[in-house]
Amino acid sequence: MTRTEDRLTDALTAVARAVREETLPPLPARTPPPAPHRWRRWLAPLAAAAGVTLIVVLASAIHLLSGRPPAGRARAAGPPRYYVSVATTGIQVRKTATGAVTAGIPTPFVRPGSLGVYGGVGVGAGDGGREFVVAYTPRPRVAYTPRPHVTMVQTRLYSFHLTSTGRVAGLAPVKGAPLHGVETGSAVAVSPDGSKVAFAGYRLARFDGRSAAAIVVINLRTGARAYWAGGLRRPGLNFTIPSISWSPGGDSLVFLSQWCHGQFAVGFCGGGRHDAEVRQLRVTAGGGRLSASGVLLSESARYPNIIQARLGPGGKALTMVVLGPPYQGEFPPVPQDLRVIQVPLAGGGQPRLLYRGVTGPHPVVSLSSDASGRHLLLTWRLNGWIDHGRLRILPPEGRAALTGAW
Repeated sequence: MTRTEDRLTDALTAVARAVREETLPPLPARTPPPAPHRWRRWLAPLAAAAGVTLIVVLASAIHLLSGRPPAGRARAAGPPRYYVSVATTGIQVRKTATGAVTAGIPTPFVRPGSLGVYGGVGVGAGDGGREFVVAYTPRPRVAYTPRPHVTMVQTRLYSFHLTSTGRVAGLAPVKGAPLHGVETGSAVAVSPDGSKVAFAGYRLARFDGRSAAAIVVINLRTGARAYWAGGLRRPGLNFTIPSISWSPGGDSLVFLSQWCHGQFAVGFCGGGRHDAEVRQLRVTAGGGRLSASGVLLSESARYPNIIQARLGPGGKALTMVVLGPPYQGEFPPVPQDLRVIQVPLAGGGQPRLLYRGVTGPHPVVSLSSDASGRHLLLTWRLNGWIDHGRLRILPPEGRAALTGAW
């Protein structure tokens, strides 16, 4: 026993000795209660069981109404079961777990084993990963007499969705397409509700490859089109838009603007010297000028060589791909350090590193996300998704993967 227990025992003993028996009142007589009926014996246990059942039912109802699974059954959501990959052999639907091809999307630009049969191609997903749109430009014919020039190009768009088994359903041309005189890059984005598609378009001005970049938005239900162009060109530089994403409400676009120094560029600047800004553009029915957009973030020593930028589903942070030293090659030198970072837009906060890797000789990168924003697809010389700082490789591997969506 402890010292405290000893003291309590001594105190209680002293109190008991001070009480005299003759001062205690007699105990009242008690009549034993009648024996309860047999059914009453079960009343209390039944009431208790009913109360527990009611609590369980109410808890399940609250979880169902809130859209959350009951406690104890919640599981961490994994990546989407299927992804759409744009490769040199065409557009394929693949199973995330195994890489097995579950469907192919036939398009006129496909020629097995050939890379140079189209000008640009991109794919985007919306409506929670159920509505997909692919935009592509067949490579235009070139006439060399009497002087070189490029014949009229056109961009074609198709929409489709995936079944629960990874099959393509509802493949159909998008209303309002094809678009004549416009070439698409890889930047394609479908609005969160699946009602609109936006892509970066380029009007080829001369045979030397200089182009006028624009953003095209098409209403997938009505086919109505709107264009945003002009106001962001800089003398002597090629202006390009390598990435586009939608705000959560679908009323504005976030796009990356690049100005390439002395480089041929349709869709991206590559690894050479360039300037970049992440801008936000409010989308209206009539279109307008790109200069009506506002700057969200500019390249700096902290964020050098931005080559991809997209707004997260909550609209509160940017996910960007940035490049840094060391450099490889000479014409132009290519940054080798590749980082995927998340940058808060409001209220400060430090950027968060999501992935770090090496670019190799070809730093052309495509970044896409699922509807939750937690699972990122990163496509360049390696094709994969980012899982807690690691890149989980997905087929097709190597340079065959151009871009993707899920």
